[in-house]
Amino acid sequence: MEALQVSILIIGDEILDGLIADANGPYISKFLSLFGSQVIEKVEVRDDKNLIKEALEFLLSFSQGVFVCGGLGPTEDDVTREAISEYLGVDPVFREDIWADIKEKLLRRGREPLSSHRKMAYVPRKAVVFLNPVGLAPAFVCEYEGKFIAVFPGVPRELKALFPKVCSFLFMRGGGKMIKVFKTVGLKESEVNERIREVLAGINVKWGTLIKDGEIWINVKAEKDALELVSKRLKSAFGLFIYGEDEDTLEALIGRLLKERGMSLSVAESCTGGLLANLITNVSGSSDYFKGGVVSYLEETKHKVLGVKWEDIKRYTVYSHEVARQMAEGVRRLMGSSVSISTTGVAGPTGGTEDNPVGTVYIGIATPEFVKSFRFNFNYDRLGNKMAFAKMALDILRRYLLADETVCGR
Repeated sequence: MEALQVSILIIGDEILDGLIADANGPYISKFLSLFGSQVIEKVEVRDDKNLIKEALEFLLSFSQGVFVCGGLGPTEDDVTREAISEYLGVDPVFREDIWADIKEKLLRRGREPLSSHRKMAYVPRKAVVFLNPVGLAPAFVCEYEGKFIAVFPGVPRELKALFPKVCSFLFMRGGGKMIKVFKTVGLKESEVNERIREVLAGINVKWGTLIKDGEIWINVKAEKDALELVSKRLKSAFGLFIYGEDEDTLEALIGRLLKERGMSLSVAESCTGGLLANLITNVSGSSDYFKGGVVSYLEETKHKVLGVKWEDIKRYTVYSHEVARQMAEGVRRLMGSSVSISTTGVAGPTGGTEDNPVGTVYIGIATPEFVKSFRFNFNYDRLGNKMAFAKMALDILRRYLLADETVCGR
């Protein structure tokens, strides 16, 4: 399936009414463009079966496939699966495996499965199903006259969790090629690209990089055998800079490492404003290891709550190794955790100095063995810098848990 020409169909009244913006279309376009596939049209329609069928007829008249997003929920206005079944001329069928997955997730969340939830277990006959790793409604792929219709939940984080797997299936059908995503943290995009060019020279592979929330993702498309070689070479060249693949997240990996080691965590935040704690607690079961955090935005809070010395704040400023280390020590003492991390820096767009320009962050870590701090600089906007700061703090923690010399050494 080389150089696909595809279209996107976005479904939802809330998008047409301007209540929310489409976040899925740009993600799909960027993801596919990395592998030489081109999105040639995008259409947005309301939750209306006739409009959905008309849009599919239009898009499939000149596209090799259509990626459909939205309208797979349990409510009456979620009509996408019915519209696609009617368009294909097949009946929707109830899948026991989907229903079992939905019930298990609901019960795990402390919710009782309702009759309305059963709606999400129906898919068009002969559809290939992909269970949702982070939500309820699955994705599915249908064949139609030599073309495909790939259908996803409209929630962006659910689509992103499903999209690489569905694309791997689509690519494997044509020529046996697969997509794999290698996730890196701690390097700039130019550094990632330079390393890739060196290690993948001479291999028949398509690759590209994507900046995503302070991380750099390496997207690779190759034959299965070549992909195994690519994986070995990339992991050898990048080492711990690659923290995971495909659907892995840095915060989930850290949670597993903390649980395996029977350790607890606390955080002290300034420039990240609670984002670090938010990422950590996005992981189900994080209450097993996360004790809590302090958002010490003001100098007074750093001093009164965390015990940072006034004389050090005045002498070194809050943008310093000294303050980052004392913040980490203070929250570890306060929470009684095994390990703690801290962030203090300049997210921007104002507040930078010659010594600490916008994008500078100091990250502290306090453990039973040592207290250290690290300095990094990024060049995103305010929100991008905050996310990059938080991800680097998580990476410092990851490297400590893996006994990496860059953190644990002298």
